[in-house]
Amino acid sequence: MCKHDDKCLCYGKMGRLLIPALLLLLAENSSHGYELAGRYKQLGLTEADIDVGAIYRTLNPLEKGGFVEYSWKTKGKGPAKKVYHITPAGEKLLANWAKEIRFRREKLDRFLKRVESLYQQ
Repeated sequence: MCKHDDKCLCYGKMGRLLIPALLLLLAENSSHGYELAGRYKQLGLTEADIDVGAIYRTLNPLEKGGFVEYSWKTKGKGPAKKVYHITPAGEKLLANWAKEIRFRREKLDRFLKRVESLYQQ
């Protein structure tokens, strides 16, 4: 479990699944924020639409921590866009998140089995 401050990006904060979700999406394909919002919904982690502002608020500390970086896309229609890419440090952070999620899933599976055993006939 994380012992860092509230601004920590480590894998000990299970309430912050947006972080590993964005890292996964960027590992699959570099994207800009609005594209990430659409792809995030396809993950099926929530029924609600994601606020694009939340995506940018999450990308900012990931960028400052060296987990993602961006380049400017100036070709095509519309204004220039920041296209985010995962870094090797981001790939390592994603792998650590995957380990933590797997660990938590195993604990939750054990919990659910105990609950289910109470109600099986």
